[in-house]
Amino acid sequence: MTKPKYQEIADVLISELDQGRLNQGDRFYSEAELKSRFDVSSTTAVKVLNLLQTENRVTRIKGRGTFVAKESHRRVVYLTDLNMAKTEPEWTKVLSVAFGDDPVVRQNLRLADKEAYVVIKRLRMIGDQAVQYTVNNINAAYINTDQISHPEAFLSVYQRIRDDSRLDPYKLPYTQRNLAGTIDAALVTAYFPERPEQQTFIQQFRQTYLPFDAASHLEYAISYKLPEFWGLQTDSTYGFIEPEL
Repeated sequence: MTKPKYQEIADVLISELDQGRLNQGDRFYSEAELKSRFDVSSTTAVKVLNLLQTENRVTRIKGRGTFVAKESHRRVVYLTDLNMAKTEPEWTKVLSVAFGDDPVVRQNLRLADKEAYVVIKRLRMIGDQAVQYTVNNINAAYINTDQISHPEAFLSVYQRIRDDSRLDPYKLPYTQRNLAGTIDAALVTAYFPERPEQQTFIQQFRQTYLPFDAASHLEYAISYKLPEFWGLQTDSTYGFIEPEL
């Protein structure tokens, strides 16, 4: 199916932004400039700008014009998860291990009809406090499913995968989204009973891919973390400046 003209133009402009043709905060093309450059109507030019704004590539400021968004997009950086537990002991509580059959999860894992996946639900504890609830949905082809009746075998899901399939999930490509917001009140009541139902959580959605040309994926995981126990440091590959203490 042929793309609409405004989508084709937006793709060209996004490619230019990814290549660094314009920097974050730079003035972007106006409607008139887009019309002239791509020989299109005002309607198409406006659709291009609207799409780029929807995808958070540009920011339109009333009375000033359109600017490249200041948020980073696909910039190469080093990521460091910060351990916020300090000196408190950490441990993992496995809540359940079972086969799953959620059509949404199956779609995310790209499983064929006869392929299975395993759901591992765990709590990360610091001292006697639950600070993270995680649901790992794992392609059953990469773990020994005979272990399902032994929850203690899944204290470390990635170690389970390493032992059973010789794959190291930490070295596999993945996509992860981090969002902040409230979650299902039933989850708060069940796993964080000392917290209000409107508690804000860091929500992480992680898709781990397989290292070869496989139709399916290895993992689809969802984690809910208390924000005071979560931290992330990013260092740009363009240079690192030692932070002032």
